[in-house]
Amino acid sequence: MLKRILIILLLASITLAQSPVDLYNSAIASIEAGEFTEAENGFNEALKVDPTFAPAYAGLSKVAIRNGDLKKAGDLLKEAISADEENKELRAEFDRLSELNTLMSKGNKSMNNGEADNAFESFRIAHEKFPNYPESVLNMGLVHFRKKEYLIAVDYFRETLALNSEHKTALAAISNVAKNYFNTGNQSYKRGDLEGALSSYRKVLDIDGTFYQSYYQIGVILSKMGDKDAAVVSYEKALGINPQFYKGYFALGLAKKSMGDTDEAISALESAVDIYPGYDKAYGAMGDIYIDAKNFKKGKQVLNMAITVNPNYAKGYASLGILSSEEQNWEKAIGHLTMATTLDGRDAMSFFRLAGAYNATGDCDGAKDAARNCTAIKSRFGGGWFELGIAEWCGGRGNKTGAINAFEKARNDRAWRKMAEYEMDKVKNPQKYEK
Repeated sequence: MLKRILIILLLASITLAQSPVDLYNSAIASIEAGEFTEAENGFNEALKVDPTFAPAYAGLSKVAIRNGDLKKAGDLLKEAISADEENKELRAEFDRLSELNTLMSKGNKSMNNGEADNAFESFRIAHEKFPNYPESVLNMGLVHFRKKEYLIAVDYFRETLALNSEHKTALAAISNVAKNYFNTGNQSYKRGDLEGALSSYRKVLDIDGTFYQSYYQIGVILSKMGDKDAAVVSYEKALGINPQFYKGYFALGLAKKSMGDTDEAISALESAVDIYPGYDKAYGAMGDIYIDAKNFKKGKQVLNMAITVNPNYAKGYASLGILSSEEQNWEKAIGHLTMATTLDGRDAMSFFRLAGAYNATGDCDGAKDAARNCTAIKSRFGGGWFELGIAEWCGGRGNKTGAINAFEKARNDRAWRKMAEYEMDKVKNPQKYEK
């Protein structure tokens, strides 16, 4: 403890031993390096050594100007003049500061009156005469922002940051311009203008390279365009900026799945649920991969997690229905698919699979109801008509005409033509198929 006290006293004595001139020079160097907090601390330390040291007050005034605070800058110059009343340079600087105040007030008044060109000229002159004052540059940018000349505005906002890297208004202004282009991109995307959307999202990144949502949206569009490799690169850039962006991992997983890289797809989807354990869609996507791989045990695990975190997740029940059908566990398939269609009454494919499950159990009435729901939603899909034909015929116990009509409609779908024609022949010529 004694040793610590001695060290503190030693450091204090070293500080006190420094002259105000040394501390002032060090603070000036900090200003030139853009380290304004350090500079402010240095000038204050100089004043602790000598409260009448006028250059330190003048230095603090310079810091205030860099921080955009004209009032504080003026008050500090008054302190400097009070400490050194014979210093003509300080009085001249105070007069110059008054001129800056006048120019900024004139510019702001013009801005408020909608006189953009006059406002810009006042701010331009202010910057020319006071190149270290960031607000004049910022306001030149705001003039262009109001004229919707966003990219020009951003150049001025960046110049403001060159004068003060921590300028909150300039940082917010750049962010707002980026958001404007991002919103424009979203509107283009909703209209189906993918090229226009890409252009806007790329402008966002030209303005703010850390805007990870733009990388994500670019990835979504590139994926839609079929360029999965480029989409993956874009998703990975988004995740490099924000490693907690679970939607990025989900999109990456879907892209990897479509490329046939199931291991990487599962890894990305697992990252998504690690970050957001309630992400039902990610569990669902994993379930579909496991079903395709015939890994039904893992498929059940993740799909059960999907409907646990969201009991109203229709897609989870639909996938469980597919899995149970693959295992020919028809009763479970019927239960899951019934739940899926209850939650999503427009899911034609679940109605189709439900009809198939009912037909597999010999429940022709249940199959007819499900198949008719499917065909009502998706009238050109041959699968729904095919299952309706099977249900109508009902193994020879049903309606022959209804079955043939259904198979006729099924054969209009090229994918179902051969199967429909085969079943139709069985209905028309049952003796050919008798054992």
